[in-house]
Amino acid sequence: MIEALSHNSAVEFAEKNGIAEAMLTPNDSYFLSGYQWNMTKVQSPQAWDTTIGLSTIPVAILDTGVESTHQDLTGKVTAEVNFTDSTTGTSDIYGHGTHVAGISAASTNNALGVAGLGYNSTLLNVKVLGDKGTGYYSWIANGITWAADHGAKVINMSLGGASPSATLESAVNYAWNKGVVVVAAAGNNASTSPFYPAYYTNVIAVAATQSSDQLSSYSNYGDWVDVAAPGGPIWSTVKGNSYDYMAGTSMASPHVAGLAALVFTKVSDTNSNGLLNDEVRSCIQTYADNIGVTGIGSGRINAYNAVVCSGALPPLPPPSDTTPPVTSITSPLNGSIVSGTITVSATASDSVGVTSVELYQDGVLAATDTASPYEFTWDTTQSPSGAHTLQTKAYDAAGNIGSSSIISVTVDNTAKDTTPPVTSIISPLNNATVARRSSVSIAALATDETGVSKVEFYVNAFLQCSDTSSPYSCSWKVPGAPGKTYKFSTKAFDTSNNSALSSMVNVTAK
Repeated sequence: MIEALSHNSAVEFAEKNGIAEAMLTPNDSYFLSGYQWNMTKVQSPQAWDTTIGLSTIPVAILDTGVESTHQDLTGKVTAEVNFTDSTTGTSDIYGHGTHVAGISAASTNNALGVAGLGYNSTLLNVKVLGDKGTGYYSWIANGITWAADHGAKVINMSLGGASPSATLESAVNYAWNKGVVVVAAAGNNASTSPFYPAYYTNVIAVAATQSSDQLSSYSNYGDWVDVAAPGGPIWSTVKGNSYDYMAGTSMASPHVAGLAALVFTKVSDTNSNGLLNDEVRSCIQTYADNIGVTGIGSGRINAYNAVVCSGALPPLPPPSDTTPPVTSITSPLNGSIVSGTITVSATASDSVGVTSVELYQDGVLAATDTASPYEFTWDTTQSPSGAHTLQTKAYDAAGNIGSSSIISVTVDNTAKDTTPPVTSIISPLNNATVARRSSVSIAALATDETGVSKVEFYVNAFLQCSDTSSPYSCSWKVPGAPGKTYKFSTKAFDTSNNSALSSMVNVTAK
């Protein structure tokens, strides 16, 4: 049509009627005055032209609490819970969580304060750090589980520690498997060492960059980091209904959390697994900007690229589980002597889950158990007497195998001698008298079905001597004190170390 009209002498020109789009610039005062360089750096305005998010996509802020009455957070917090021992409830006494919340989803385009990257997204205030900014891993794990069970689509954790935790990883996996995008700060140690929970496979680990797109000097980095985001100084909401700068990977992480909330509105379930979090993560990581910095995964996030991804990309493949289970035999102990029918007990644990545990006797599969507690019955009478080895192998759903240490036990099902010997003193007789300062021969009898190994002679409960062959006797010198009574006794031992005492014989010195 354009071509035809162009050849008409009555037409000055012909062209396609193009479509213009408004460039959404929020009217938040600090955004307009240039305080929020971070939002411009990651192309948030361009992303907001595509989507401003939905209030039905909450971001859970697992932190020191959130000042929900802040003018830029009023109406944003839809639910609150406190998992700490703090007596101040969900209030942000420490002042960290409120700043984090503002970056993720402060009220935007409300003509005051700052803009939050998540724009229309709402917030869940999950207090897992106490009023001094610290908290137990168990509090954090409880917070993750609660958020996943209460509608969170994104969880932000601007926190972490240097030690791993099965409890923490299990909670992360629980949230991921419920369709939640889990985001965490990579840590501020300027190190490649793992930082938890960011290090876990089902968490987006976020490093921090500066306005110049350089890695922040304090930021952790390494091949376990997934992306980077502006880390500071970042201007955002703080307690006391105010605003201030803060810096750290704690500030970088909520950028990614807010972005994830936006991307949720644009993706589709391309792999038909019923969840969208894998597509959201794929868009954020795959379309990050390569800024030439190593150790920050895919690069620094680009909000616009991530939201226009629109599910067109294939999702990231499911995290490959290559970690084997851990298993050990708890009973019997290494070096034990066993007999009859015994129970072999074992423990087994895995970051995802143990599917089965096998017991091997002398390297041969003997039994399998599929549920904890893992226990196996072993009739040792069916095994030759002597040394045997035991080992367990645990399997997880990915087919990884973990093996216990090999323990050695000795099977001994021979009849045990538990009958003690019989012993008695035959000389001197009970109530006999002996001369002072004389030598008295104490004679004893001892019998046993398997044999007597030793007879001990006691005077007033003190060992005087012993004899290992029959007839059993002991020479004792009588003290010089007149009229004193002495108590004689013997103790006999057999070859199985069973023992027995004789009756007491009283002897008086004259």
